[in-house]
Amino acid sequence: MSKIKIITSFSKYNDAELEQKALLIIDSMSNNSNFPTPTPPIADINTAVVAFQAALTRLKEGGSKQDMLLRDQKRTELSSLLEKLAYYVQMTVDDDGPALASSGYSLSKQPEPIGILPKPQNFNVQPEAVGMIKLSLKAIKGAKSYQYEYRRRGTDGWIIKVHTKVTLLLTELESGVQYEFRVTAIGTAPQRVYSDILSSFVL
Repeated sequence: MSKIKIITSFSKYNDAELEQKALLIIDSMSNNSNFPTPTPPIADINTAVVAFQAALTRLKEGGSKQDMLLRDQKRTELSSLLEKLAYYVQMTVDDDGPALASSGYSLSKQPEPIGILPKPQNFNVQPEAVGMIKLSLKAIKGAKSYQYEYRRRGTDGWIIKVHTKVTLLLTELESGVQYEFRVTAIGTAPQRVYSDILSSFVL
């Protein structure tokens, strides 16, 4: 299972969102038993928030280039402190999800395990030309590739072709002979679920 992590970057937040997020983190981290010695101290984060708020107010009232530069400076200082505190939070409780969530930081999305891939759907066998058969199926989410198999009808062993696409053109098949075909998706799980076996004569 992937390690649970918190989001440590604030570059995608606009000014209002950054202000609200910082206030939430301050409130969540204050007297939080999961984090007995916040580094940097919460007081420093609070001071940086107050300075950022003052810069935002000054920018709204004046709007000069100097006001914009001051806002950018205070935003950078606040973001830097929040990022440093995020590393402390992550290191303190590792991947304890509830504890991480209690910090006020957002958790990064965890990929859901795909598991065993489903039975292929819309598997189709289409003679294309002399000695050629085109195989196709509907794409399967989570499939890294597809294992196409075919054999002359009445025989036991399958001939295997692994391909990353949902279509495969088989060539050099024996004309006038009936073949059987099946396909399975290849993912992270070792188990394979095959399609129904289809048969077709080769032109």
